[in-house]
Amino acid sequence: MRSIKELFDLSGQVALVSGGATGIGRQMATALAEAGANLVIASRKQEVLAEAAEAMEKELGVKVLPIRCDITKGEEIDGLFEQVMKEFGRLDILINSSGSTWGAPALEFPLKGWQKVIDTNLTGVWLMCQKAGQIMSKHKYGRIINIGSIASFVGAKAEVMDAISYQTSKAAIAGLTKDLAVKWAQYNITVNALAPGWFPSKLTSYTLEHHEKDLLQFIPMGRFGADDELKAAALFLASPGASYVTGIILSVDGGWVAM
Repeated sequence: MRSIKELFDLSGQVALVSGGATGIGRQMATALAEAGANLVIASRKQEVLAEAAEAMEKELGVKVLPIRCDITKGEEIDGLFEQVMKEFGRLDILINSSGSTWGAPALEFPLKGWQKVIDTNLTGVWLMCQKAGQIMSKHKYGRIINIGSIASFVGAKAEVMDAISYQTSKAAIAGLTKDLAVKWAQYNITVNALAPGWFPSKLTSYTLEHHEKDLLQFIPMGRFGADDELKAAALFLASPGASYVTGIILSVDGGWVAM
């Protein structure tokens, strides 16, 4: 029987976190590094990546490789994974944290906004999963964690969150996660998703600022998530200890979905 320390030890593993330089992506990347994993963080802004990598290496004592990548472009995803394998020769964990949103009334929602969000939140995530799965299946080990949302389960009133493409993309992430979990179980790859509630971030700042009272009435705990309240959930799903857990959508939402 493995000890708790062994079940959560990521020493020697390599984790790729898209969107890992800021917000909840950085929170989760930090959790994996604290457990011993070396990191690859990817996003579209090179200067933000470089600053984050330098700070994280200094604070966490692991190797952090920053790679610029726009996950809406398949050729850039290919290049990302090529660099990961060239540098480390392995990939054990993938967290798909990159995301975007677009606000507009559903009756007038522009095709441009729909395509931007779907290309990032769904198609880009699928391509990242596929590339990771190709590597992990050869080694018969992998942990893939997609980032869904409470929007995976429920709709939202227009006056609180008028973002139909975001809601749709996150619901689709739940389906993608479950289907890949079934298909890739034979390769010892687990595929799960985290469904965060309302956490302060660049993506949520406008909504939290303008609709705080409306949102809090749906959260039994009566507050938004803190800057360390995704770490344990992410580490669990990424760990050796979660070897018999696949296809779940784990809500971290202060009780929102339970309402």
